[in-house]
Amino acid sequence: MEMVDSIGASGGLGIMWKKNLVAFTCHTKMQNWMAGKVRALSLNIEFFIINVYGPIPTDKKRLVWQEIECFLNNQDEKHIIIGGDFNTILYSTDKSGGIKTIRQPQRDFANWINNNNLLEIRTEMGFHTWNNRRKGFSNIAETLDRLFLKGDLTDLKTELKTTVFLWSGYDHYSMLLELMGEAKKTGCPFKFEMMWFTHEDFLRNIQKWWKDSVFEGSKMYCLVSKLKEIKHKLLEWNKKKFKNIFEEKSRIEKEMETMNNIVMQYGMTLETYEAEKKLLCEYKGILAREEIHWKHKSRETWLEDGDKNTKFFHNNVKMKREVNKITQIINDSDQIITYQNLIAEDATKYFENILNNWDHSDLPNNRILLNNIPKLITKGDNQVLNYKITHEEVKTALAQFQGDKAPGLNGFPAGFLQKCWHMLGDEVTNALESA
Repeated sequence: MEMVDSIGASGGLGIMWKKNLVAFTCHTKMQNWMAGKVRALSLNIEFFIINVYGPIPTDKKRLVWQEIECFLNNQDEKHIIIGGDFNTILYSTDKSGGIKTIRQPQRDFANWINNNNLLEIRTEMGFHTWNNRRKGFSNIAETLDRLFLKGDLTDLKTELKTTVFLWSGYDHYSMLLELMGEAKKTGCPFKFEMMWFTHEDFLRNIQKWWKDSVFEGSKMYCLVSKLKEIKHKLLEWNKKKFKNIFEEKSRIEKEMETMNNIVMQYGMTLETYEAEKKLLCEYKGILAREEIHWKHKSRETWLEDGDKNTKFFHNNVKMKREVNKITQIINDSDQIITYQNLIAEDATKYFENILNNWDHSDLPNNRILLNNIPKLITKGDNQVLNYKITHEEVKTALAQFQGDKAPGLNGFPAGFLQKCWHMLGDEVTNALESA
């Protein structure tokens, strides 16, 4: 183990490891943080780890952030994991109970994360990491402990999993970061479901979540961070309210079948009438959501609302999936490859070879070639393109998009902004102006 002694009853840091699993070399020891190089022997991967214990006074926090930032700027390591007790929350939603205000330590912490391009490793279980263990209105819980990654997660070649353990008698909860071996295939990206619009609470929830999400930084950074926060909220809300529409459909069908048998055997009563009416209403809602779900996936726009077209949309999606599926390829040696992992490897090598074998000496000639391409943008067009972006211009352009067509890189389709423009429009326009 390596450690930094405490001062009185506060502070103190320690890093412990098993020699047969990990090789560790201590690099830097400071009063509130320590850093070292870790090599996981079984996984054969290396990275730096920084263990942090944030001080309570604001001025001392700033000094610690500056020390760590200076250390990061002088490192050539590809991946650095930073974690510990930062003694400050990041968002207003990180606190339960007590007064919720944006304080200077939060602003400093947010700016430090932004300046160093840190990616937070979110926990799969648990949320708050500190609790004062008091009763009723006096109870306060906060997220003071976090884990961050500096570097590209896709290049780490391992899957990271963070868990918050159950309370073990202390005011802080323990956190576990696991390296899960070779990284699994990346999960499906966030996909906005058009059926969410059908729920009566959708707009109210978006307005509340948008108002509660407070970030510090540039206008574009705040906009992007808010949209990321909305993603997580929507996915949680979807699990609670919409659940799995196919499982819900199956459940309601079984309950309707049971109710039908009761009516056939004992006749219709006021109680069974009301229960059957409620089930039928739920069933119609599920069918409508199912149709919206498959229509969105099929990308078909020529059909109008009216008849139920769920089967058509579903078949259309299946056909597109079959067409887009790569079942086999022929490599440079004229061999047929059918295994998916080998197909992925061969395709990656093919494009890597193209990039690596490109003759960079032709770059000046390429510039000459570009100079001979006619200029299609006139000075007048260029002047118009450089005009200041206005709120009405963005709103008009957005209204011309097909709401349920292909989403942007953040997973939100144009329909989301169209529906929520009265809440998000000003911030979207301000972010575009500052970009």
